[in-house]
Amino acid sequence: MSNTLIKIRAFVIDNILKGDDSDISDDLNLGESGILSSLATMRLVSFIEDEFNIIVGVSDPRTRFTTIREIALYVNEKLSGVEK
Repeated sequence: MSNTLIKIRAFVIDNILKGDDSDISDDLNLGESGILSSLATMRLVSFIEDEFNIIVGVSDPRTRFTTIREIALYVNEKLSGVEK
């Protein structure tokens, strides 16, 4: 598990799920499961921008923030300068 994925997973569990990680996997669709509301998405974007020192594009959360694994991939792409 990458350090990026670990940090994002910990943020989601601690700050969005309030510590309840019983039903979350790295491949769970966060939007379809109701975990990632619009407010939670804004908090996650703020965390990612601060923690990883990157800028999240305006439409990126809607298209790329589906699972914890996909979010970590997105962040790693931004950090490496190689984006989809």
